[in-house]
Amino acid sequence: MEEAIGKFLGDEVARFVARKFGNDFDGLRMSIEYLFSWERDFRMDVEGHTIVSSGLCPVKRFYPKYCEKGCVAFAEKFAEHFNATAERLSTEPCTFRFTLKEHAGEE
Repeated sequence: MEEAIGKFLGDEVARFVARKFGNDFDGLRMSIEYLFSWERDFRMDVEGHTIVSSGLCPVKRFYPKYCEKGCVAFAEKFAEHFNATAERLSTEPCTFRFTLKEHAGEE
């Protein structure tokens, strides 16, 4: 259930922010900043065609079951709208790497 909710929310949120910022790489960067900059200790590093976003998200603390499956599904579905992939790097702090699909696998 958490995965289905995550996909639904990721799809809806991405549609909204893509209309606001565009669905290219710069739109992805602005969308991530817009959505997650409220997190404590938020950081975003952009290098080439990759964005690493990190912060202390309260979801793990209040709803750990959703954190494990729903957040990953959210990020993956969200990234699709920007022709990117999403990969969770850690849960504390919550860290995701977003990479444009055409550059996935490049170091």
